[in-house]
Amino acid sequence: MRLTERTDIAVRILMHLAILRGRKISIDDLVDNYIGHRSQVIAAVQELRKAGMIASSTGRNGGIWLYKNPRDIVLYDVVQIFETDFFLVKCLAGRNSCHLFRTCRFKAVLDDSLEGFFDPMKKTTISNLVEGMDIHSFEPQTAGKA
Repeated sequence: MRLTERTDIAVRILMHLAILRGRKISIDDLVDNYIGHRSQVIAAVQELRKAGMIASSTGRNGGIWLYKNPRDIVLYDVVQIFETDFFLVKCLAGRNSCHLFRTCRFKAVLDDSLEGFFDPMKKTTISNLVEGMDIHSFEPQTAGKA
C-alpha cells in the first residue's frame, strides 16, 4: 500500500500549519521548508482549501493558515480527499469485473486488509501528529540526509 506524494504533502502542510498555531505562512515558505515541489504544494493547498481545512489570502502579505481546528482534522479524511482509488485489484471496482465476484474470498481478505490500513487513520487527528512539536521541530534537510 502506498500513498501518493500529494497526500504526503497535504498531511505535512497541515502538520506544519498546526505547529504554527494559526499563524500565516506563504507557499514559498512551505516550499523552502521542503514540504514539496511548488506545483504539488499549490495543488494540495487548493484541495485543502476546498475541503475547508485551511484558509488563504492573496497579495503581498498573503498566505495560508489552518481554518479548522487540528483536533477536528482526521487523518483518514485527508487521505480520502487525495486518494481516489483504493481498488487493490480489478474486482474491487465493481460486480462486472470478474465472474467469481459473488463467491470470491480474495476480495473479502483485501477489504479486511484495507480496513486494517485505515483504522489507525480514522483514530488520528492532525493534532495527534504534532503533539509536543513546536516551531523548532522544523529542521531543514541537507543533501544526502534522509
